[in-house]
Amino acid sequence: MQIYSMGYNNSHGRDFVIDRPKGINSWLLLLIKTPAVFLFDGVETIVRANSFIIYTDSITQYYRTYGDIYTNDWIHFNVDAEDKELICSLDLPLNTVIYIGDISELSEIMKNMVNEYYSPNAYRTDIAILYLKMLLIKLSVQLHSLPKNSVSTKDSQKIDKFVRIRAKIYNVPQNIPDVDSLAAELSMSRSNFQHTYKKIFGTNVMSDIIMSRLQRSKYLLSTTNLTLGSIAEQCGYSNEFHLMRQFKEKFGMTPTEYRKINQ
Repeated sequence: MQIYSMGYNNSHGRDFVIDRPKGINSWLLLLIKTPAVFLFDGVETIVRANSFIIYTDSITQYYRTYGDIYTNDWIHFNVDAEDKELICSLDLPLNTVIYIGDISELSEIMKNMVNEYYSPNAYRTDIAILYLKMLLIKLSVQLHSLPKNSVSTKDSQKIDKFVRIRAKIYNVPQNIPDVDSLAAELSMSRSNFQHTYKKIFGTNVMSDIIMSRLQRSKYLLSTTNLTLGSIAEQCGYSNEFHLMRQFKEKFGMTPTEYRKINQ
């Protein structure tokens, strides 16, 4: 394998678009962390967070932000015949988006790989390639461990409704007052809604609400000069202190510290 470039937890604004009609001269692996729009055979599809795709070389690539923010992990790499044999043996689908559930473990591998690849370590490339092979193996294990028919056929229409609810959470976090309101939209009890949400997406709804608010706050901190109070309001927080506490818990720094680094 040969690695060209990679990124971890990269976030982009609403105008972000990748449009490569003829693809590129390398493979591309994406771990998709927020809902996004992908184009296949001329048809746009809204893709759920916690999905992945492996593009092979010279394949059309088109994807863009769905809503305000698009976040992913990515790596450009090339493979030889032996590598292709490995990927084939792992039964990993190519050039199609697959929902895989919780990708936190996979993303952690990507984080370690990125840190190693851009370190001064003399063996950083060799170590990064080992991480990449481990990532592909872990991806296969998780993919083929997914429960079959985890949601019954009679609930298939409900899944689409939940996908729209999740897209709403990430697109307009400021308009998500609480879990009870989301459950009411589907005429479900709070407990049934939470159970079904986690069954479909592999994470609980409150975690998604918090993450959507924090991702939007990062975007506003790095691209605007809005006060912290205004940002908190636009992200669905009742006050800036609530935002500050959750931001520090999640990212290990205050919003002000983040803004100084990223503006």
